[in-house]
Amino acid sequence: MKKSGSYWLNVEDEHLMVWYQMESLKDFRKLYGKVDGNLKKGKEYVISLQNKYDAESIGNEKSIVFAETGTFGGKNFVLAYFFGVGAAISFLVLLFFIVGYFLFI
Repeated sequence: MKKSGSYWLNVEDEHLMVWYQMESLKDFRKLYGKVDGNLKKGKEYVISLQNKYDAESIGNEKSIVFAETGTFGGKNFVLAYFFGVGAAISFLVLLFFIVGYFLFI
């Protein structure tokens, strides 16, 4: 178990790095940790929390969110599809200019 004072001195601690990242919107989520491996259905898991900062006093709220993610983050692939379409269009434009260069040389 870590001492509470040493937590803030370890600049390579992943939890501290995420906490220090500034958020631009008022509604945000910060990843505290992840579960390596699979959780088994029907098994009971216990999570122990300590409320060290009263977020309600300034009008905020805290919550725990369990989300299933893929290898590259979330399960929403819309952005990946846009990048794929953009890459395909760029490749077609490149081919058009290469063929045009060699035809009209």
